[in-house]
Amino acid sequence: MSEYTDIHRVLLTYIRSCKYIYHHELLETFQTIYTNLSGESPHEEPLQQLNKYLADINSRISPHGFKIERKNNELTGELCYIFINTVGDDIIKQNTLYSPPELDTIKQIIDDIVEAPEYKFSLGKVNVQQKIANSLNKTLKEASNLVDRLIDDGWFEVTLDDRMTLSIKTIAELKDYLIDRHGSSTNEGKILICQQCKEIVTLGCKHEDYFFHFKCYDVYCRNNNIEPDQDFQRIGPENV
Repeated sequence: MSEYTDIHRVLLTYIRSCKYIYHHELLETFQTIYTNLSGESPHEEPLQQLNKYLADINSRISPHGFKIERKNNELTGELCYIFINTVGDDIIKQNTLYSPPELDTIKQIIDDIVEAPEYKFSLGKVNVQQKIANSLNKTLKEASNLVDRLIDDGWFEVTLDDRMTLSIKTIAELKDYLIDRHGSSTNEGKILICQQCKEIVTLGCKHEDYFFHFKCYDVYCRNNNIEPDQDFQRIGPENV
């Protein structure tokens, strides 16, 4: 690994401070960090140099169970970067920001989202608040505050219709845990795997017996000279 510099440290700190960062945002921020700390513009093509810095950072943090992961946004297909814990469900077991009963409830909420009928992969926010109130013996106001905290901390996202979904960070971080716990669609399990990119699908479509992200479905149809079917079954909630 090349020398670990202040550019590496500031870049890592920035990425850790975000739930996730879109590719174009990270590239722009990297160039600003590089210029401010080195006093000059990147010597190489900016994307190539960013990738080198990310590789250096991952080499440094991977022995400690962390990684800067790349994952495409399920709706837009745009590349995102996410700082994740790579030690399976240790993020749930060892998360000191929440009490053990709260962590158990988080796991139950994740289970309920995965097991939602008709591939909805979501729960009403009010239902989640009620579940927390009942499970943790909290008032509805306290439960509402905890839900907001879970969203702020990046566990879940909320649609325009107030339905809670798994966040891109949770999907990336808990991928192996989710498949181990619920099984994948390749083996008749609950976790759907995209036929095109082989990643988890919680927002997309079902065509015949295959599951896709929307952008992946377009690519699959082009590659296989298939006319896109507009009458597909939707995966995930509406109005995301």
